[in-house]
Amino acid sequence: MALGPVPNEMIETAIGSPSTEQRALAAQAIGRMVRDLPLSDAERRLSSQIFEVLSRDVAEEVRRALAVTLRLSKNLPPSVANRLINDIDSIAVPILASSPSVDDAALIAVLRSRAGIKTQAIATRHRLSKKVSQAVITFGDSHAIVSLVANDTALISKDDAARLVKLAENDDLIRDAALRRQDMPQDLAVALIHQHVETIDENLAPVTDAHSRIAQETGERAQAHWSSADWSPDAVQAYVNALVDRRRLDEATIARAAGQGDWRFVQLALAKLAGISSSKAGMIVLDTRTFGLNALLQRSGLGTAARELVLASAGAFRDIERSGAYVSRTRFQRLMSERIASHPAATDFGDVWMNWLDDGLGPQAV
Repeated sequence: MALGPVPNEMIETAIGSPSTEQRALAAQAIGRMVRDLPLSDAERRLSSQIFEVLSRDVAEEVRRALAVTLRLSKNLPPSVANRLINDIDSIAVPILASSPSVDDAALIAVLRSRAGIKTQAIATRHRLSKKVSQAVITFGDSHAIVSLVANDTALISKDDAARLVKLAENDDLIRDAALRRQDMPQDLAVALIHQHVETIDENLAPVTDAHSRIAQETGERAQAHWSSADWSPDAVQAYVNALVDRRRLDEATIARAAGQGDWRFVQLALAKLAGISSSKAGMIVLDTRTFGLNALLQRSGLGTAARELVLASAGAFRDIERSGAYVSRTRFQRLMSERIASHPAATDFGDVWMNWLDDGLGPQAV
């Protein structure tokens, strides 16, 4: 019986040639011909028999040719895939990283072996389940865990995210990767930010006023920048609540967020501090008359410098909203800098304002 377009002579070469090179080339050619081929039941049985023989070949070149060409194919039988993932790293890694023929149980079995390179390969797989992500955290080394956290398609439960926060206390790479995940629970994101600030504080020892100020400003920048433009209102509210619970929601964070044009965060933060509804705070913020916003800022406990900057930012934001133009976060900060230069209160607060606006971060959508 024939296997689709694969010549019988090629199958015979792959299985029986005395030349390792010829067997490897034939195995590669067969894999390329079969990987996307719709197979009948009979063809699937025949291909399984061929792949089973090739996966047992004494030459690693033959087994590697099979693994590389069929790493993305659903035509690779699970039994053959499971044999290949227990082979040497150069053969196992392509299958572990990509093959749809490997199930969660097989992946977890490999993770339990604590094989470093194999564990990292699993951590990079597309759409890892929560169960496999948990096993990577349990059995993987720090490199594998960083790869997992940097894999935005990997599902991570809140309990395991809390484990990552704990691990991040002693690993800057895990912390940095976790801070870049948009699905990190907001209360845990706050914890990560302040781990980062504490690390800066420790690294700047002996502590001076200047060192403490650097650490504090780093935390303010991170807090203001963390609230993402694509977060849902509930996610932003949860983040504000987490900051309040940890007593981290201060005027500098609000002023920085206003200076970046993040008015969803500003609105919810002011509502929380002032003890009013977010809808009422929203109407006050968007009102062209500034006395309502000024009163809200005072009720929220903001000092004069922060109040003046938020008011100036609100004016700039309303102007941009009326124009209907798209403005990046960086561009908004530049517009704010221009406005501040000519602001009547610039003489008194200019240096403070420019420090709040200059967060040194890359372009982000407003």
